[in-house]
Amino acid sequence: MPRLCSALFANAFFAIAFLAVAWLAAASPAAAADSASLVGTWRVERIVDTDAAGKRHYPYGEKPKGYIVYDPSGHLHVQIMRTPAPPPFAAGDDAKGSDAETRAAFLGYAAYFGTYRVDAAKGVVVHRVEGSLMPSYTGTDQPRPFRIDGDVLTIEGDSEGVHFVRQLRRVR
Repeated sequence: MPRLCSALFANAFFAIAFLAVAWLAAASPAAAADSASLVGTWRVERIVDTDAAGKRHYPYGEKPKGYIVYDPSGHLHVQIMRTPAPPPFAAGDDAKGSDAETRAAFLGYAAYFGTYRVDAAKGVVVHRVEGSLMPSYTGTDQPRPFRIDGDVLTIEGDSEGVHFVRQLRRVR
């Protein structure tokens, strides 16, 4: 009889634990939905920074081009380009640009890749940068406060006295 009671108690304990985990998962569908709803290709529509004085800056022009891709395996890549794009280098060879031409090309493009994770409770996606055009990004975590409204992804927050907004639209 004691053995039977122990088995029943163990089965009841596991059943209650399973139900508790299932209830918690059902009670917080936003956690799963935020990560799953982020997966896809997002086209850049707007990038604007506003300084403490309220002046707006468009680091990639008023109509930037680019994409952020979040894949289901947890990898991402980001490619953003200033518009209008800088003209081709005067030398006709991308390896022979002047310092000014090379600087304009570098400052007019952002590119990095890595992995991402979502902290749904905080509404943040963290980009873990494995490689980047910007050397200071490589090997860093870049937290991005985000929200999704239908097919619009907005990454918005404050950093070093600047309010930033990145608005993207899901590619269909």
